[in-house]
Amino acid sequence: MKSFSWTLALRYLNPLRTFVSIITLISLVGVALGVMVLIVVLSVHNGFERNLKDTLLGFSPHISVYSNTGDGRIYDWAEMEETLAKEPRVVSAYALVEGFVLLDSKSWQKPVYFRAINVDNDDQLEALGELLDPDYPTSKIDFNFEGDKNAVISKQLAEGLGLEPGEEIRVIAASNLDAVMAVYNVPGERAWDLYPDVFESFQSEVKRLIEKIDGAEKARSVEILKAYRSLEALVPVEVQTPTGGMMTEGKEMRPVERTKIYEIMDLLAEVDREEGGFDFFAKGRQEEVLMKLKEMRELDLEKADNEGFRQIEEFVVPQTLLIQGVYADSKRSQGPGFFIPLTIGMELKDLQGGVESIGLRIEDPYHAEETARALQANLGEEWIVQSWMVTHASQFQLVKTEKLMISFTLSFITILSAFSIMAVMYTVTVQKRQEIGVMKALGARPSQIVRVFLYQGIIVGVGGAILGLGLGLLAIEYREVIMKLIRSFGVDPFPAEFHGMSELPARVMPDQLLLICAIAIVLCSLAALIPALVAAFRDPAKSLRNL
Repeated sequence: MKSFSWTLALRYLNPLRTFVSIITLISLVGVALGVMVLIVVLSVHNGFERNLKDTLLGFSPHISVYSNTGDGRIYDWAEMEETLAKEPRVVSAYALVEGFVLLDSKSWQKPVYFRAINVDNDDQLEALGELLDPDYPTSKIDFNFEGDKNAVISKQLAEGLGLEPGEEIRVIAASNLDAVMAVYNVPGERAWDLYPDVFESFQSEVKRLIEKIDGAEKARSVEILKAYRSLEALVPVEVQTPTGGMMTEGKEMRPVERTKIYEIMDLLAEVDREEGGFDFFAKGRQEEVLMKLKEMRELDLEKADNEGFRQIEEFVVPQTLLIQGVYADSKRSQGPGFFIPLTIGMELKDLQGGVESIGLRIEDPYHAEETARALQANLGEEWIVQSWMVTHASQFQLVKTEKLMISFTLSFITILSAFSIMAVMYTVTVQKRQEIGVMKALGARPSQIVRVFLYQGIIVGVGGAILGLGLGLLAIEYREVIMKLIRSFGVDPFPAEFHGMSELPARVMPDQLLLICAIAIVLCSLAALIPALVAAFRDPAKSLRNL
C-alpha cells in the first residue's frame, strides 16, 4: 500500500481513460496559461519600471539637499558642493535651480518646467549626454557654445512644438508674471481708505508715544512695539513656526504702498534700547514716520499705477535660449522641459546668487535612501536630505499600484483554472464513489483517500506551473517576434512614442517567478483538497449499495 495513493492518482489522471481526465488536462493547460500570462506581463512591467528609474536617474539627482534655515536659499553653494562631494559613497555634487517658465516659440506659449544645473560638473553633463535622443543626430551637450544661453530640451517638448537643435526659444520667468499680476490686481482705493482704522490709530500712537528730548526722541518699548505690530499685520513678513519660517499673506494694496509700510517699519526698528523700558530714536524720527504716512494718505493713484507699469517694462525681459540638444524622455517617464546653465536659472528666478538645492550622484542609486539617512545624521537639522525614492514617491507609488492591480486581475485566470480543477475532482469523487467505498471496505484509511485526490491537484499544479514557466520565458525571449505579429494586424499595444523605446523592455526576476509558480501549485492543491475531504469521509456503506 506504500504507493497506493500515487498509483491511483496517476491512473485517474490518464487522459485516455475517461472524458473527465481530458477535462483535467484542459485545466492543466489553463493553469499553464495563467502562469505564463502573469510571468510575461509582470516581466514586461518590471522592464518598464526599470527603464523609468534608469531614465529618471539619468536627469535627476540621486539625493537632494535643501537648506532648512532662512529663506531656504543656499548662497555658499560652491563651498557646499565641495563639502558634500567628499562624503562617503558620493560621486559628485552640483547646485540646482528648478521652476516653471512661460515658453514662447513659433506662436505657441505654454508653461514648461526647467532645471538649471552647474555646467562645470562633468558627471552631471556625462549623465545627461547619455540620454541624448538618437532621432536627433545633431544633438550635443555644449552649454558654453557662443555664450552661456544654451539649452537641452526634452523629446516630448521638441515633438510637441516641432523644435530642432539650432533653433531658438524664448522664456519668461513665472516670477515675472507674479509681478505683472501684482500691478494689474490692485484695488481701486488707497490702502489708507481700505484700512483707515489701522492707519489712523497708528498715526495717533506715533504722535502720542514718541517724545522729543535733548538730541533724540524716545518712546516706551512695549507701547511702540504694539503699534509696530498693528502696522506689520498689513504686509507679508516672515514669522517663525514650529516647522520653520514662513511668510504671512498680508493685506491687499499697491506695491508702492507696501514698500512705504516697510520703510516705516525700518525707521521704527532703528532704535537704541536702554534700561527702563524705553526705545531711543534719532532726532526727527517721528517727523519722518508721519511724512511717510502723509504720502500714503495723499497717494496719487494714477501716478502710482503708471509707475507700476513702467516697472513691468523694465522687469519682464524674455530670455532667448539656443537649443543645443534633445534628450530622450517619454510620456511615461517625463523629465524637465529643458536644462539650462545655473546662472540663467538664478536670473529667471531672481535668486540673487543663491540656489535652491544641491544634487548628489552616488555610487549605487538603488541604495540612496540609506545614504540619505546617514547624510542627514551628519549634516543635522539645518539641512533637509531626500533621496529620489522620497522625492518621486508618488510617481513610483502609482507604478506599484498599477503592478498590484495587474497581478490581481490576471490572477483570476489561475483562480478560474483552480475552480475547474475543483469541479473535475468533485465529479471524479462522484463517479468513483463505489470504488472509494470498496477501498475503504478493504481497509484504506481516509488519509490515503484524501492523498489520492490531493496528489492529482498537486500534479496538475506542478505540471501547469512548469509548463507555464517554460512558455512564459519562451514568450519573453521572442517578445519582439510576437509584437511584430500583433502589429501586422494593425494593433500596437505598446507604442514606442508612449514608452520611448524601440524594443519592448522586459526584466525577469527569479523570486517573482518562484512566487507565481508557488501560488499556482497552492491554489491547485487547495482546489483538490475540498472534494478529497468529501470523498474520504463519505459513508462506505452508502457508496456500496448500488454494487
